[in-house]
Amino acid sequence: MARYSERTQTNAHILQVQLLNMLEQSGQEHDYIDHWEAVLNICASKEEYLANYTTIRVNPLIDYLLFSEKNGNALHATLRAIRENARVTRDSMPTELWEIQNSFYLTKQQSILKRERPIPLIALQDFLQDVRKTLWMETGLIEGTMDRDLPFYFMQVGKWLERAEKTIRMIVVIVEQQKLTGTSLLEDDGTFLLDLSAARESYMRKHRQTNLLTVIRYLVQDVHFPCSVMFCVKKIEEAITAIEHDSLSSRFLTLQSDISSLVLAIDHIDFWQMTIEETLKLMEERLSQCMAFSDAFSTIYHLYEPSVQP
Repeated sequence: MARYSERTQTNAHILQVQLLNMLEQSGQEHDYIDHWEAVLNICASKEEYLANYTTIRVNPLIDYLLFSEKNGNALHATLRAIRENARVTRDSMPTELWEIQNSFYLTKQQSILKRERPIPLIALQDFLQDVRKTLWMETGLIEGTMDRDLPFYFMQVGKWLERAEKTIRMIVVIVEQQKLTGTSLLEDDGTFLLDLSAARESYMRKHRQTNLLTVIRYLVQDVHFPCSVMFCVKKIEEAITAIEHDSLSSRFLTLQSDISSLVLAIDHIDFWQMTIEETLKLMEERLSQCMAFSDAFSTIYHLYEPSVQP
């Protein structure tokens, strides 16, 4: 539930950013189509999209990212997954949290699905903002009312793991685009990546330049920014320690070893000495590490997806 909540909130933000960019880049279709391709690869899969559509066009792409039954990461699918995971674990969470999730899914999501296509951009922005506000409210409810026991710390692992993976995925997609265009990392503006990761305001308080290399370094290694990979991994480490009180148990040792190696790998990256190809390879390796940890955690604690109820 926590992973789907984090994924939904991040994807809603990314779509809001790109819808605004599209309006600002009116008349510069090539620029915003390139950005839509990046958004598609961050939120879903370009290959899967092109298996169902012949070309990348804005309206079909928006529909695919928000409502398509063919996209398992479409916003309506992740909202449904939040509700379903909440339904089967409702005894472990505040009643109000379940009621908010259930009510939002049954009202807002269903009402937007019934609208004629294409949905006006203003209506889409309002819907995406409602999604984010609802999830912010749920986050506040979790932080303010839940006991600090197993359900809470399991949710922490899910939340921070999803956020770390998404941040790395954003970097990988943007760097891949840079590699394809042959542009140097040091010459490129990282503003788009800052906007996607909701990091611009925090970043600009500490840095003046927005070249892509400096932005990537910030999103990976900054220990204070809540969406940086290092921050997320440290939070996962704290949650594991809280879940496993026995520091000599096989479960703790396995997970602690994996997360410690990830912290070490992130901390020792020297971006200034790396080429674009090396940067891409290294970030793909960190993404694989996160995914391997996710698989190990799910296996150790016997986690599974509930069957979706109609």
